[in-house]
Amino acid sequence: MNVVITGGSRGIGKATVIRFIKEGHQVCTCSRNEEALKFLWEELGKPENLFIKACDVSERQSAKEFVKFCAKLMGKFDVLINNASVLGLRESIEHYPEDVWEEVIRVNINGVFYITKYAIPFMKDGGIIINLSSGAGKRPAPYWGAYAVSKFGIEGFSLLLAEELKSRNIKVYAFNPGATRTQMRALAYPQEDPSTLKPPEKVADFLIKLVNLRPNLVSIDFY
Repeated sequence: MNVVITGGSRGIGKATVIRFIKEGHQVCTCSRNEEALKFLWEELGKPENLFIKACDVSERQSAKEFVKFCAKLMGKFDVLINNASVLGLRESIEHYPEDVWEEVIRVNINGVFYITKYAIPFMKDGGIIINLSSGAGKRPAPYWGAYAVSKFGIEGFSLLLAEELKSRNIKVYAFNPGATRTQMRALAYPQEDPSTLKPPEKVADFLIKLVNLRPNLVSIDFY
């Protein structure tokens, strides 16, 4: 399979890149941190089936260039996983900084829109698009601010996209990975013991199963 994964340099994105690579699939991934991408490539032994490119998904030209880069190297895509996102701050709406709000919305909503829009022409009929969501986007989550709003947006975006792409048999999922041992989780819950959380590798295993099983759902939780 040809797989595109955004935000592949750490956390769930990195674990998922590694999982697909080890299964022999071609993977194209990005991050704003070019050095982290190079480290990942070297860590995996410079595999020929891994393609990396620095990209800021919130910038439309950067997103477009990344998708074209992936298509040039792999051709049509079987799987697109929109994983890249930022947390922002846990703060009340009244006191939420406007610049932080705008950055979170740019990355978590606009970034998913840009990558998906540019990738759709390269998606194979019968392909799969997975958008990383969150429990904060499924129920009221006070003090989660722009992050919660962005993940509510991802749920809605996935629902409408699933309908639009139904004629091409492209499955679309809003995927909530649940509490996972990542840097973003540690920022959100600094008092939490990370050893009590599932590792990103378990989420990556579930994503492989999701791609293989293709259930008739749009919103999916993994706890």
